[in-house]
Parts: sequence; structure tokens; C-alpha cells
Amino acid sequence: MLIAKHLPSAKDARIYMSVERTYLGYIRFSLYTLSFGVFLRKLEILSDFKQVIHVSVLIDFLAKASAVIGVILIVTGLLTFYLDLKYLDGGVEVSPKETTDPRIYMASERTFLAWIRTAIALIVFGFVIEKFEFFLKQLKEVFNFPIKGNHDSLIGIGLFIIIVGLLTLALGTLNFYRTIRQVDEGRYRTHTWLYKAYGLIIFLACLVLTFHILRVI
Repeated sequence: MLIAKHLPSAKDARIYMSVERTYLGYIRFSLYTLSFGVFLRKLEILSDFKQVIHVSVLIDFLAKASAVIGVILIVTGLLTFYLDLKYLDGGVEVSPKETTDPRIYMASERTFLAWIRTAIALIVFGFVIEKFEFFLKQLKEVFNFPIKGNHDSLIGIGLFIIIVGLLTLALGTLNFYRTIRQVDEGRYRTHTWLYKAYGLIIFLACLVLTFHILRVI
């Protein structure tokens, strides 16, 4: 966004934190989209169960579209984040006076809350996956309805996403205290490696789930 708008670049802590919050927002939006895809997949299975074929085909298309959009959002968020950081790193240094601005501390609190929102979204998303697997299992065992593909690994995926959500909460807390310490020292830079590793884990988890929605695996 910074590059696209040709905005002035400065190594301001508030701008770095704003970029971080935007990145976390992309992750949450992607999770919401994939959750919608899982919900649509459940509706599609119910449509098959009720033998409403024309509705089933439409829902199947929407579920696949949601899965693809979710992955695109993750990739877009990653690229935007890294390009914006590179753009900021090439900007001018801010004066020491600006590093003691109370608004920087407020920005760090907003960033911490963004981490918390992302953690909650991940945990809820993990439970959605778990419930979806339980739904498929009950549909197969109680109603003897044939389910396409093997969905046993959904339990592991859901549990993994829940664990990532808990780790996100811990990372957000540690990052918050690190941010406050650096602001007190008059300096702040984004933990690029942390966001790279975190984004890669989220991307891989979403990619595997997308393959499930697309019935590739």
C-alpha cells in the first residue's frame, strides 16, 4: 500500500506497527474466507444427502472459490508486508523526540490487540475444522452416507491450527513487551524473521486445508 500510493517513507515505529496490523488483518480475513469455504462444503454435503443436485454444484463452486481466495489473501498479505517493510527501511530516520510520543505506546497496544484477535480467530477456526470432521464422521456412521475422499487428517489439521492460535497469543505477548522495551530505548524495528516464520506456518496450514476443500487430497 505504501508503495502503491507513493507515500513518504520514514522509519517511524507507528508506521511499522501499522504495517504489522495490516498483515495480521490479511491473515484473519483469509481465515474467515476459509471458514466460509468449510461451511459451504458442509452445505454441499447436505445438498448431496438431500439429493438437491443443482444446489450442490453451485455450493461446490462457491466453496472452491472461497478456498482459492483465502490462499490468495495470505499470499497478498505476505507480499504486501515484505514490500512495505523494505520500503520503510529505505526511509529517513525520525528524530529522537518522536520516539517518545505517547501515540507510539498506544500503537503498540493496538498491535498487541491485533495479535490477540488473530489468535482468537485461529483457535475458533481450529474448532470449526474439528466440528466439520465430527460432522462428516456422524454423517457416515449414523446415516451410512458415502463421503468423498479421506477426511481423517482434518482432526490433526484442526488441532494444529488451535496450537498455532495459542502460540500466536504467546508470540503476541512477547512481541508486545519487546516493542515496549525498544520504544523505551528510542528505537523500534519489526521482527521480520518472526513474521516470516509465522506467515509461512499459517500459509502451509491454509494450503493443506484448501486442498481438502478442493478435494485434491
